[in-house]
Amino acid sequence: MSSIWRLNGGDIYVGDYRGKISPTIAELNPINSTSSVYHYINTPDEEVSIEGIVIGSGHLTTIEAGVGGNVTLITDLEPSGITVLFTSIEKRREPTTCQLIDDTLPTTAPVYTVTAVLRL
Repeated sequence: MSSIWRLNGGDIYVGDYRGKISPTIAELNPINSTSSVYHYINTPDEEVSIEGIVIGSGHLTTIEAGVGGNVTLITDLEPSGITVLFTSIEKRREPTTCQLIDDTLPTTAPVYTVTAVLRL
């Protein structure tokens, strides 16, 4: 297990961190039956996926509340936090009977595996 990060104020135990950078693309598309050309410029985005474990419904609810907006991501590399666009989250509740990861929560707290997609 990696370090504890905070996404929108909720703890996430990060196990995997992947990124993708898309370059700027300019397209010129002729519009049929006219002499016009449609210009499209794609701005680059760096998209990052974070996979990890969230302990407790409270932390999951806090993290999910930020989907669709700008949130703060605090990591071991950015301890003061950076602002990111939180685009989506996938979650799955794990079939556990006891959690021993976060000793501030009851051992019966639910455990979730999550994948959060962020844009830097």
